[in-house]
Amino acid sequence: MVDFNLAIGIFGALVQLVAFALNLTGKLRYDSTAYVGANAFGTVLTSYYAYASNTLPFLMLEATWGAVSFWKLAGILGKKGRGK
Repeated sequence: MVDFNLAIGIFGALVQLVAFALNLTGKLRYDSTAYVGANAFGTVLTSYYAYASNTLPFLMLEATWGAVSFWKLAGILGKKGRGK
């Protein structure tokens, strides 16, 4: 049976990978709310897994990826809020 932390990590990775595949196939733009939001959400889950499993290099990667994703998401949502 898969433990809770591993399930969270797998789900987060799947969210990121599906978004990436949809982007590569032209179904999601790299600057869309859905793509950036999926990356941001996925990194929360994978960062949790990296922290829970005490995997510092993976935590550094995911936390950085997440910070950039949330920064980009804030920019996208800010533009939409201003009607651009």
